[in-house]
Amino acid sequence: MSAGGRRRLRWLAALATAGALAGTVSALVPYHQRYGHACERDPADNRIVMLSGEDINPGRHRHELIKEWERRNPGGPSVTLIEISGGSNSEYGEALASQQLGSCRYDILLLDVVWMRTFIDGGYLEPFPDGEFRPDNFLPGPWWTGTGSDGRQYGIPFKSDVGLLFYRRDLMPEPPRNWDELRDRTIENLLPSAKTKVTAGMVTQLADYEGLTVNGMEAIWAAGGTLRVEGRKVVLDDAAVAGLQRLVDETTRTVIHPASTEYQETESLKAFMQSRVLTMRNWPYAYAVLKADPVLRDKVGVTELFAPPGGSGGAAVLGGQNLVIPRNALHKEEAREFVRFLTDPRRQCLLFTRSGYVPVRTEVYDRNNTSATACTELWGEPGERAEDGVEKADTADARDLRELAGVLDRALRNARPRPAVPDYPAFSRAFHRYLHNAIVGSETVSKQELERLLTACAGWTPPRGQCP
Repeated sequence: MSAGGRRRLRWLAALATAGALAGTVSALVPYHQRYGHACERDPADNRIVMLSGEDINPGRHRHELIKEWERRNPGGPSVTLIEISGGSNSEYGEALASQQLGSCRYDILLLDVVWMRTFIDGGYLEPFPDGEFRPDNFLPGPWWTGTGSDGRQYGIPFKSDVGLLFYRRDLMPEPPRNWDELRDRTIENLLPSAKTKVTAGMVTQLADYEGLTVNGMEAIWAAGGTLRVEGRKVVLDDAAVAGLQRLVDETTRTVIHPASTEYQETESLKAFMQSRVLTMRNWPYAYAVLKADPVLRDKVGVTELFAPPGGSGGAAVLGGQNLVIPRNALHKEEAREFVRFLTDPRRQCLLFTRSGYVPVRTEVYDRNNTSATACTELWGEPGERAEDGVEKADTADARDLRELAGVLDRALRNARPRPAVPDYPAFSRAFHRYLHNAIVGSETVSKQELERLLTACAGWTPPRGQCP
């Protein structure tokens, strides 16, 4: 980047980390940065600037794709990737603030699917031209997360996500199917006579952040309950309250590792790898990390989350990220070309086989859409090199990937979205703060109190004092 370009991008002065990757700049930007209202980019600046959260997937292979793009387009625009540190709230705050200010500093935003409504309703996004992307090339669930109420497509799926249950095959041959089975097996392994030296039944993400909202929703569904929106009110049924109370109680009883109240995704994965815990709830990226561990790779299995009473398949939160183009972007056409490149089936396969990204393209799955090909037909066998020289998967073999892909296919069919409320971030903050206090304090979940709190903070009315 030229000195003039650096002057034009004075808002990058407080970069936490910066590195050059074949003409690509990647940086972690603190949330406390403040920007002016005017676009500081020179119209002659032909870079595609993309904003995303910090990539926690192993290998950070998004950079590999950017390098490939630049090799294939030597005379075209390079890509500057800006990664926001500090978690999803920081990423959301920066993305929303930049658009509220009418900034043109970003050409592409990588948005969590739960933020799409805010950005679409706010008029911040440029719809993709009709027919530029075919919906039948993408999984239905992820595709519809980017569709506006006007039927236009504002986001193209980049990756999907769904909660999975990882378990220690060396400590129990079959995974538990529900909370009761997990509790029974935990008690068996905690007995003084047991030789397994198990410390807890599960480790998960119960820190005071979005991950606890996700765990809360999945606990509700595992109990056969519902949290629904009725008009301008959030309503929980009795089974939902029982599911949340079980999350509280099982942590108190050490079925859930008590340190989970301090864990996000990375910390819970480390705890699962370093201590003898029977199961872990986490996202699919953890599979690639576990299969890269020479000690654990043959001792870990993966399956769907717990099923409700009498059910055959567990429901997990549907996560994922969409690629969107801001209405004030400087290089919209070039940005759309880069979106097409990132969502190509072969790039989807690279991210799946090497980083545990959940593919969104139907080509990755077999013709009957009942199980996945694990990308071996599209990408070749792990350990080989593609024609462009990018090394292929080396952490999991084809059998491992087929196992994961089959589980993903089933889990995605049963996945459910988070509640559709006007101000989801405020709703989620209220939800996970309430749950965290209840878990840490071993308190009773109050149906009336929680309904009032979530309704007050969901965005139908100005937030009140009780909203965090």
